[in-house]
Amino acid sequence: MSAYTETEIISLSLMLLGHKPIISLDNPDDMTIAAQQALRILLPSILSRGNWRFSITINQLSLSPIIPDPNTGWQNVYYLPSGWLKTIRVIPNNYVWEIYNNELIYCNWGTQSPVYMEYAYVPPINMLPASFINYLIYEIALFPALTNAQKPEYFQVLESERNYQMAIAAAADAQNRPQFAQVDIPMLNKRNITGIIGPQIG
Repeated sequence: MSAYTETEIISLSLMLLGHKPIISLDNPDDMTIAAQQALRILLPSILSRGNWRFSITINQLSLSPIIPDPNTGWQNVYYLPSGWLKTIRVIPNNYVWEIYNNELIYCNWGTQSPVYMEYAYVPPINMLPASFINYLIYEIALFPALTNAQKPEYFQVLESERNYQMAIAAAADAQNRPQFAQVDIPMLNKRNITGIIGPQIG
């Protein structure tokens, strides 16, 4: 996998707005500063909106010494993993928990066995796949497009291409997990629907 740098990503996004390519982020002009700020804000936001497999990992949670007040109904407190953006699932599967302050997870699990969390995080720039980069540069370009594009309608052109590149990136990322049913659900597999809903079609 080819590695991409922050400079290359910003340069590509600026070129979509008619800016000359850049080879360094030293002494940036106004558009380059805007693109840098957009990348810093947009990347974690985009990664937290979807389940991009390249930005998801699993780590064991560390028990906090905090003892919850019995009146809260919680028994234990764990620290969220470093770099946490959002929770995908807790392992073993458990749904009795709440996250507070984007730092702690309060729960009623015992402490007899380890607890793990599958979660989204921001990977290093050089670990982002090419298909996602193609999408990301359009997201960055759109951020200042209304003020920097030479023609107002150019925003619509960029937005249309952004949506197209996002679909390609999502399709490529979807290949990073099983493409078969992991749970046997007879109703969905056979679709026997009868009664007032309609005739049997299975």
